[in-house]
Amino acid sequence: MCVNRGENRCTDGDAERSRPSPATPAYARWAQRDNRRQRSGQRAIARRALNRYVLLSARCCHRQYSARGRTVVGRLGRKAAVSGAVAVVVVLSGVVPAVAAAATTTVVSYAPDGSNADNSSFNPSISADGRYVAFESRASNLVAGDTNDNWDVFRRDLATGDIVRVSVADDETQANLSSYQPSISADGRYVAFYSIATNLVGGDDTNSTTDVFVRDLTAGTTVRVSVADDETQATGDSYYPSISADGRYVAFESYASNLVGSDDTNGNPDVFVRDLTDGTTVRVSVADNEDQADGNSFNPSISADGQRVAFQSDATNLVGSDDTNGNPDVFVRDLTDGTTTRVSVDSAEAQALGSDSFNPSISADGLFVAFYSFAPNLVTGDTNVSSDVFLRDLTAGTTVRVSVADDETEANGYSFNPSISANGRYVAFSSEASNLVADDTNSRSDVFVRDLTEGTTTRVSVNALGVEGNFVSLLPSISADGQRVAFQSAATNLTTVTNPPADTCETFDWDAPVFADDSNCKSDVFVYGPVVELPATGANTNGFVATAIVFLATGAVLVATRRRRPVSV
Repeated sequence: MCVNRGENRCTDGDAERSRPSPATPAYARWAQRDNRRQRSGQRAIARRALNRYVLLSARCCHRQYSARGRTVVGRLGRKAAVSGAVAVVVVLSGVVPAVAAAATTTVVSYAPDGSNADNSSFNPSISADGRYVAFESRASNLVAGDTNDNWDVFRRDLATGDIVRVSVADDETQANLSSYQPSISADGRYVAFYSIATNLVGGDDTNSTTDVFVRDLTAGTTVRVSVADDETQATGDSYYPSISADGRYVAFESYASNLVGSDDTNGNPDVFVRDLTDGTTVRVSVADNEDQADGNSFNPSISADGQRVAFQSDATNLVGSDDTNGNPDVFVRDLTDGTTTRVSVDSAEAQALGSDSFNPSISADGLFVAFYSFAPNLVTGDTNVSSDVFLRDLTAGTTVRVSVADDETEANGYSFNPSISANGRYVAFSSEASNLVADDTNSRSDVFVRDLTEGTTTRVSVNALGVEGNFVSLLPSISADGQRVAFQSAATNLTTVTNPPADTCETFDWDAPVFADDSNCKSDVFVYGPVVELPATGANTNGFVATAIVFLATGAVLVATRRRRPVSV
């Protein structure tokens, strides 16, 4: 673990992030390369897929177990620069009629004065109502007094524009080391994250490991989550929290062996849930009879009530003797019933064959789980030899493929990063496919939303005028109603009508990330929505809208709406 001290000190800030996000195939590659986590060896199909640069997340360095750096050079092309620092308002009709809600794309990671963030921002987590977005950033100008030169976690209020730093102690002391991977509660009050910092809970943090914390932004308190029932601190690193709707329960993965007493003897990372009200910690990655997993378990996703947790595991004993595929699978643990169910199966309950399944996202009611998999047998007609996103209905016992076009054509590229809406109707995901929507010509990973009721696929990594992003977009987080999607992107044109000056920020080094977006040459966080057209009040639905374009003096911000098709009401 890179902890910024001793011989492991990171000499470059971005090199401090050595572990890829679990929400991309890069995580699978990292996990397989780590001899503590994946002992079964690499598989050829995963290697081929994971070597593709667009599948590598912008997050590359959470630990010293670094993925191999690679440089991608791409010419953005010569575009006209945005000229002038003026405000312009264009109204397409004399009186703005009542219309369907128009889609907008909003940048989240900007400074209070409207200027660009001075460093990269990643890993958004959006609240249920779409009002709040938590994210991590290396930027030092998002809040006053940010002098720690570390990655911090922030929360933006999209209604007021206010931004606060989350990764601080009770007295607002800034973290002395980096913090990552936020997970936000339904109302935006609580944000879970993991951190290398040792000063977030006073002098009690002496375990020299990564811990999971929760910040209560109303009470102004920070508590450590990765502890045992008696508050004993963890003996190993803890990562990747997922918080329940009310902030009471937090699921996380941990290498610690002392969080559930002396029962944890498997020597593997496990998934746990902490009840912050009762002060109890339970292990989730176990079989029905409470037998501990005989393999590694990661990537939890918790239901709204905290009683169901989806996770991935390469254990073979979580569902009895039926798990014989030798691959990581996705499971759901029901903490009320004490049952563990395998999710990565086809509609006839046949196990996934030939490759791995990863990165679950569970619906609010715990009845649907989205995940991605390289397995070719989860649905009929899967011949694209790529990772796809799937949805498992735990009630009906059916599995459907999500990463398809409107006409059910399968994707011609890799798909990953699922994020599911509260009722399971909508699934956001990343894909490098070029055939999921018309006019996808950017040759980049994009973010899409699949409406499983209507059978439609919408690309959301576009600007307010519908222009596709010109660089990689990843890691979506979808609101409860499926209408707002936060994501990270290196695109330069998501909040501008025209692109930045020619050949700006055209080189990206995976070891020292420098992204092209807006004019700050860094990755930013954006929110797109609404995903589908929602009728507004009033009888006039002729589709005309007012368009307001605002260029700040910095050239950093543009707010625009676009004309949408008329909607019958």
